[in-house]
Amino acid sequence: MVAGVVSVFTLVAWLTANSTAQAQTTITLVPDTSYQTIVGWEATADLPDTPHAPEWAKYYDTILDRSVDQIGINRIRLEIRSGAEDNSGVIGRFFRGETEFSEWKNKRYQTVNDNDDPLLINWDGFDFTELDWHVENTVLPLQERLEARAESLSINLCYVAFRNGWYIHKDPEEYAELVLATYLHLHDKYGFVPETWEVILEPDLKRGMWSGTDIGHAIVATSRRLEEAGFTPAFVVPSVTDMGHAVPYMQQIAAVPGAMDHVVELSYHRYRGRSREHLESIVEFSKVHNIRTSMLEWWFGHGNYRVLHADLKVGQVAAWQGRVLQGHFKVRAPRSLRPEVNLQREVRFNLQYFRDIRAGAVRIGAQSSDEPRMDPLAFINLDGSTTVVIKAARSGKIIVQGLPDGEYHISYATDRRSRVMDQTITVLQGSALQTRIPDGGVLTVTSHQALSD
Repeated sequence: MVAGVVSVFTLVAWLTANSTAQAQTTITLVPDTSYQTIVGWEATADLPDTPHAPEWAKYYDTILDRSVDQIGINRIRLEIRSGAEDNSGVIGRFFRGETEFSEWKNKRYQTVNDNDDPLLINWDGFDFTELDWHVENTVLPLQERLEARAESLSINLCYVAFRNGWYIHKDPEEYAELVLATYLHLHDKYGFVPETWEVILEPDLKRGMWSGTDIGHAIVATSRRLEEAGFTPAFVVPSVTDMGHAVPYMQQIAAVPGAMDHVVELSYHRYRGRSREHLESIVEFSKVHNIRTSMLEWWFGHGNYRVLHADLKVGQVAAWQGRVLQGHFKVRAPRSLRPEVNLQREVRFNLQYFRDIRAGAVRIGAQSSDEPRMDPLAFINLDGSTTVVIKAARSGKIIVQGLPDGEYHISYATDRRSRVMDQTITVLQGSALQTRIPDGGVLTVTSHQALSD
């Protein structure tokens, strides 16, 4: 063993077999340089077609366990639809299995005003059945699992209204009433309120939905109502489908006096307008207004590790979402006595980031002697542990310099396999750590207490 270098070559045979044939890359940490602080790895709480008797009931505990312990999910998008302001009872009938999905689907975004006074809540005019179902089936179980790990679940409550034209919630005071009623309901029934409120999901999805100006006025009215009730407003906007729309929407929001006072997060989705130029403009706007960025949706397997890496590095995101909660898994024979629950392909790679970069982690500088092919990101967690994630375009030897003293774990994901090495490696007195990835993929070096492999 070379003095000053802690090597893993002697620990495992797969390193030795190829030790002379591989190029070598040096990764150097730069702790004096810092970037974003991570808020959480988000998933959306999804809804089955038959919530009164979901087919996944027999394996849902497995999904919850593995979402926390294996993947590292620690932020949930909890949705409330515009149809929650309604007194028809259709939501309750659907959730009790008394009516078909099609009836509820056609009415889930329709609103019936609770009364003519937005400053006076008529509780009979709101139906929180769907919200409560998500809280009791997803939010509370996730909270319990994260608390067992001495962590907490971040709740991002998102308003959804896929409709165009004017309707009652386009009135800022009526919108603010719905938000306040939701906060009061959650606080009184479950003892919590969301950390953030996502003002409107994908306002650019349909022509004639919400403009940035609409969002700005809704924020101003809602901030006032929440503060009067003793709550702290914190808004996520604009959550557009097209990355190129993010900054124009934000400019419209910022033009409304007071609208940016409680905005904490600039969110975008990646369905359209994907470009480095748009990503850089999002970061530039966020820095001017001292808010964080987040990529909060690109579902169906499109949000792979290459996208995640770019969003973390170029977009400097603090939160990121690739799928709905159950979407992280593919289930074979779901109706059998023993369903087989497996990770989706891209999730094997993404969890190399999620599980050892935890809420509160600060990204620091990391340099590579071969950045196009071995591209590193480095983080310091709240507990003082260090995590370095390397996006590798090829196999090769890697030396990591500048690690704090400690015990380090190594894991990787390639097309052929995922592996967490059994042995830990001790780094002392400024020594370097040497390892290898057997193929292109993602390699993680961390002193964080690893989650399940």
